[in-house]
Amino acid sequence: MARKPKTKAMKSRKPAPAKRKKAVRPVSANGHARLAKVALAALGLAVIVVAALVVFAPKPDPFVPTVARIAAPKAPPKQVVPATIQPTAPSVVRPSSPPQIAAAPRPPVPVWQENAVELAAVTSQPMIAIVIDDMGLDRNRSHQTVGLKGPLTLAYLAYAGDLATQTKAARSAGHELLVHVPMEPGSSTTDPGPHALLTSLTPAELARRIDWNLAQFTGYVGINNHMGSKATSDRAAMRAVMAKLEARGLLFLDSRTSGETVAHEEATKAGIPALRRDVFIDHDPSPIAVRAALLDVETVARRQGYAIAIGHPKDATINALSEWLPDVVARGFAIVPVSAIAMKLQPR
Repeated sequence: MARKPKTKAMKSRKPAPAKRKKAVRPVSANGHARLAKVALAALGLAVIVVAALVVFAPKPDPFVPTVARIAAPKAPPKQVVPATIQPTAPSVVRPSSPPQIAAAPRPPVPVWQENAVELAAVTSQPMIAIVIDDMGLDRNRSHQTVGLKGPLTLAYLAYAGDLATQTKAARSAGHELLVHVPMEPGSSTTDPGPHALLTSLTPAELARRIDWNLAQFTGYVGINNHMGSKATSDRAAMRAVMAKLEARGLLFLDSRTSGETVAHEEATKAGIPALRRDVFIDHDPSPIAVRAALLDVETVARRQGYAIAIGHPKDATINALSEWLPDVVARGFAIVPVSAIAMKLQPR
């Protein structure tokens, strides 16, 4: 049977009334004023607090704290240059140059080298030195000798006259000079000339005479003995002579007037250039003997590489030399002053 509808009608429900919102009252002008006063008071209080902090804060330490140094990081290692690229050559570190040291002064040149006649060139040919003794006494023949082709070596007697003029002319002609020092001969009846070196002299007088002979002219390279067979055989006398020559930087030529001579030996001991005569070219003054002697000079020069010949200003000697000198040069010999041979014989 069908249900009957409910007879009691459902009462319609009314919506609940909405709650009333509280009305927001607008801020009045007085309220704004009160807010501004509060903000200003807070701001003033903040300013006072900050000022107090600044004034009463502790002062900083006057010492600046040490700042720790931090080592810079090492540079990254260089990249390896590829094999296809040619690397640049590394820079060479050169050691610092040593301090400059003043060069030691060069030793002075010996007088015999200063006064030597200079040769045009060093020669490998056999050398011949022609020495003419007794120059200066016979002015005419001495002048003729100076006119010969040279260079010759001219030995002027220390007691000859006007030596300054004569020796200057000889040097101007290209010749070399020696002092021809008179020395005691073997014979007591032979006069060697004034200021001769005698074995009977005291050391003081011997030294004075040596000095006198060396003071008569200038420009010479050394000395040789005039006569002197006895003096050159006396060691004490020769030691005195060589001491003077060594002090002056001169050379010595032993004329070898005696087979007993010790002059060359004493000169060598004294450390001075020592030379000795090889040939007398006019011991026999005849023209044929002089020319034969000049051939002997050539033989000696070929054998030992040099020869020293001694002659005198005699007619036969002057005439023979005037013909022979140009001819011997054409045949391959070199005419030189004695200093050139002394230089050749100097120890290296």
